[in-house]
Amino acid sequence: MISPQDDFPHPVPFQAFMTWKENWVFPSLDLDNDVSSLIHFSLRPSLGEGIFTAKFNVRGEKFRYVGRSPVPHDLENFVPVRDERLTFTVVDPTKHFHVVYDGPDIHADLHYRGRFEPWDFSDGPKPPGESTVGPIGLSVFPFNHYEQALAMTGTLTIKEGPLAGEVVEISGFGNRDHSWGWRDDFMFRHHHWVCASFDDLYVQGSSMLETSYPDLKHGGFVSTPAGNSATAHVDSSEAYWLAENEEFPPFDRDVTYTITTADGDKHTVTAHIGDALAKLYLNARSEDRSMVYQDCQIFCRYTHADGRKGSGVLEVGKMLQGPGVADAVGRHRRDGV
Repeated sequence: MISPQDDFPHPVPFQAFMTWKENWVFPSLDLDNDVSSLIHFSLRPSLGEGIFTAKFNVRGEKFRYVGRSPVPHDLENFVPVRDERLTFTVVDPTKHFHVVYDGPDIHADLHYRGRFEPWDFSDGPKPPGESTVGPIGLSVFPFNHYEQALAMTGTLTIKEGPLAGEVVEISGFGNRDHSWGWRDDFMFRHHHWVCASFDDLYVQGSSMLETSYPDLKHGGFVSTPAGNSATAHVDSSEAYWLAENEEFPPFDRDVTYTITTADGDKHTVTAHIGDALAKLYLNARSEDRSMVYQDCQIFCRYTHADGRKGSGVLEVGKMLQGPGVADAVGRHRRDGV
């Protein structure tokens, strides 16, 4: 039924200014072979395209692929997820995933198997108040999102460069992140994504400041053989790269986080980013080149406060704005791909 108010302009839903995205990301690290890898799929059906990314750092040699390929408007039957070089197959849901990259420089055949059960970020504790994008905006990331600790095995066949002809069997820890929904990366102001793998433990802590909610939000989980516990708070006070509108510094000092679970357990982990194995970037740039959300995945060793040694990824992000900033950021960078 219409009302007199319907004769006037109507509020515009937030989705009108966002893009629907479905993303998967698979970072992994083999310490023994000094191999870091980052696989990323970002499907944007309303735009009719997907961005397919495969990045490898093999004993200091860098291999990089970022491709744009058409995707259908209805993604439900887009199985396996793929472009001309990169294919992602769900072998056994929540248990086993297979990624193949076949490029002119390197061939990668990678298997990822779940170490613990996945975690839905919406199951964690919520902050008080409201988000302008509704209830989903009270989760640490304002879209559908889950994650899982993984064991990675695979084979790299190197075709070009100083390592051409080598076949490297790799294994190590990894994790997977799957998200979907209405999304605007330029709402983000900064975030931390701590992914620390140990032999019988996975510590995940996330915090984000974004424009749909006035304060920093926290989330994540801690996995053990007994199950998952929700992260309630992430102490990121040692972060030294959050100066407003300044590009990331060299990340030449380690950083320590304390992750507190909803049941009060604390896990203090140090990310040894001052001696990182690799830094791989997933920056988002606006079409008018006036904004860039700088996103860096730092592959590093981790130390738990109880003495355990592990490895994983620390992803950090921050927003930069200004005329032409999207073209300027990263042009002089020497420490990543």
